[in-house]
Amino acid sequence: MKSILIALLLSTFTFTLQAADAPAAKKGEAKEKTVSEAAVATAKKLTPTEKTKLLELLNKGDDAALQSLPGIGPAKAKGIVKARPFSDPADLVKVNGIGDATLADIVAHAKAGYPVAEKKKTEAKKK
Repeated sequence: MKSILIALLLSTFTFTLQAADAPAAKKGEAKEKTVSEAAVATAKKLTPTEKTKLLELLNKGDDAALQSLPGIGPAKAKGIVKARPFSDPADLVKVNGIGDATLADIVAHAKAGYPVAEKKKTEAKKK
């Protein structure tokens, strides 16, 4: 009976130590997302020059440059900066809030030569 009790206590102690040694996920820390096949296929549509230019923007661009991309606002721009460096445009889907659709929009934007949306001027009507 004593040997069973000792074995039970030792096993409980061992499990407790293993649980303490296991790395605990920090609160708010997201699990690493994987890159989907769709994202890889979308990124492959870029020419080598377009890919290089997009990677340069993703890895070195400031918040304003990142926010010039479709679907990227201040929060996603900060997420991109935090996730740097990127080795492939498809890795962008690992950033929280960026999915395959946003990546497709960004790739289309890159393929179009990064057009700048013109702001419509509202002319004041003179009476």
